[in-house]
Amino acid sequence: MKLTRLTVHHFRSVAPGTELTPGPALNLVLGENGTGRTTLLELISIVLASDFASLIHERFALEYELAFPGMKLHVYARNDTRVPERTEPTARQGAGLLPLRTPTTDSGLQPLIEVELLLSSPSARLVMRADAEGIDCKVDGAPAWTRTMHWSLLDRSVWTLLFMTAQYIDAGMKERLKELLRRTFLLAPQRFDEALGMFERLGTIRYAMEARDGEVFPLGLMALPGWMPGWLKERVEQEPLLDALELRHDALERSFLSRFVSLAGLESGRLRVEVLEKRSFDNGGRVGFGGFAFHFVRRDGRELPQAELGFGQKRLLSLLYYLDVNEDFAILDEPANGLHPRWVEAGLRELGGRQVFLATQSPLPLEHPVFASEEELRAALIHCAPVLHEGREHMGWAHPTRQLAAKLFDAHRSGARPLGALLREHAVW
Repeated sequence: MKLTRLTVHHFRSVAPGTELTPGPALNLVLGENGTGRTTLLELISIVLASDFASLIHERFALEYELAFPGMKLHVYARNDTRVPERTEPTARQGAGLLPLRTPTTDSGLQPLIEVELLLSSPSARLVMRADAEGIDCKVDGAPAWTRTMHWSLLDRSVWTLLFMTAQYIDAGMKERLKELLRRTFLLAPQRFDEALGMFERLGTIRYAMEARDGEVFPLGLMALPGWMPGWLKERVEQEPLLDALELRHDALERSFLSRFVSLAGLESGRLRVEVLEKRSFDNGGRVGFGGFAFHFVRRDGRELPQAELGFGQKRLLSLLYYLDVNEDFAILDEPANGLHPRWVEAGLRELGGRQVFLATQSPLPLEHPVFASEEELRAALIHCAPVLHEGREHMGWAHPTRQLAAKLFDAHRSGARPLGALLREHAVW
């Protein structure tokens, strides 16, 4: 999945009409402090998750496109004081769902989400429209499903709405939608913050598995590396189940733990996972996990408990964990903070083929990117700077002009000067 376009019609103090077309790999978010770099990263996290619950009391209108292998998703989401006009009124049927949370009555905000999903091989077009009163769906132009709902719409992500829709349309489309949902529910990353927020969250992770009809199912959508549910399931099925499980760094060669031990120059490391809940793992039984904790050994044999890790070590460990969880994306805010240049370079190599949005004030991450064309360079640079709109100052987010991108690429290709120096010279960073 890739974010291919983001249009901000209105959102906080961002300039109305802002449009970005990010590149498929590394995207550098550049600008001075206070120009909206972190705001942009947080907004990207929201649209990748297609979950607007955090904006339920805010006025906004956003439009974006996500590309998948064989699929393309276009989403228009708004929460405005004007009641959205229905271009194609549909008589809705059915009882509604009770709201998870009722918006404040004095806000007067009316939510609307419109989704167009294009599929290939075979081609199909699904259009879904949901507002505060219900949901409509068409497949290839023909009405497929409609329901009246008494609900808090923005408490449901786009993926939840599509999942609801999948239950009521033809079997072929239903299976294709379910495959899309399996690939997207766990994909959207949070912002990797500039301090130790991600490291601190590692200790608060909660995860559970439940046995039903002879199979084990995960409960909740927790931020775990892709290999970890299988490892936990394997350990759960062993008898007797202990009060804590341990994973050594050398048990899985490409795990974040193994990579951290190698990069940090340590002898060994282990991850301890507490078993928080144990019920008979017969039908309906459940096992809950949490309390992630780490312990390491230095090369001279001395112990290195988690509490004695330095700031940079904690940052590197949590960055590698974050990348192990998010195999398709990374949203990184000042990832070089506290890291040695060698670790910064190693961290950039770990990005692989992910689509990355990276905000930095450090020159270190700018020493390594290589661009194959001026179009690739232009798409990869997002400059944040104040702009005037109707006499008021707004946050402006924009790619460089084509002329500037051509100049930057020619100078970058020659290799005579570092990219950071070129960007500063042209007031892009």
